Amino acid sequence: MIYDLFALLNEKTFSHPSTVAAAQMADDTLRLTVRGCGWWKTQPTWTNGDAILSFTGISHGKLGVPALVDPEDDEALGDFEIIRSDDLDWAQPVTFLIYCSQPLPEPLALYDVVERWVERSSGIKAVHDFLHGATRLSTFLTYSNTSFYMLAQGPESLRPLLANELTRQNVRHQFEAGHGCSESRYLVRLAAGTWFFCESATLEEI
Repeated sequence: MIYDLFALLNEKTFSHPSTVAAAQMADDTLRLTVRGCGWWKTQPTWTNGDAILSFTGISHGKLGVPALVDPEDDEALGDFEIIRSDDLDWAQPVTFLIYCSQPLPEPLALYDVVERWVERSSGIKAVHDFLHGATRLSTFLTYSNTSFYMLAQGPESLRPLLANELTRQNVRHQFEAGHGCSESRYLVRLAAGTWFFCESATLEEI
C-alpha cells in the first residue's frame, strides 16, 4: 500500500528504531529503504516496518544521503519531518530588494532584526541569505558604511521589519521589486544537515 507521507505524518508519529538500509537517487527522485518500527501501522512493533520512502521533484537543499545509510544506526532520520513550504516565512519568494544611499549608523541593530526574524521563522537559511554582504560580520560592517549599497532581499514578511529599522535610524532607502520563484511544495528534513524541497512524498510498504 502507498501512503501520502505528509498526510501520514500529520496523523501518526514517526518512531524509532529506524534504519536506512539503502538509498537511491535518480534524476529528481530520492528513494530510501527503511527498516524498523512500523509506526504507520495500526499496531506498530519494533520490527514490523519495512518501507520505501520516495521523494520526487526535489529542488535545492543539502543531501547528506550516504551518512544516513548505516546499519548500526537505529535512530536514522532523527529529525524527520515534512512541512508545507507555504507555512514557512523564510521560504517564500523574494518580493523586494532594498538599497540604501547613506551609511548605517547602527548596523548591528539591523543585523539583529534579521537574525531574530530568521530564528522566529525556524529558518534553515541564515542571515547572510537575506542581508547582503553578511557572510562575515566584518564584511557587512564595512559594506554598510559605504554611501550606496544593496542592503537586503527577501520575502514580504521581512520588508516592514527592515523599513521600520531604517526609518528609526533615519537612513535613506528605496525598495525595488524582486522576482523570486516559489519553493517546491514540501520541505523535508531527514537528519541534521540533510534537507531539501520536493513536490511529493510517499511511503510504500514492502
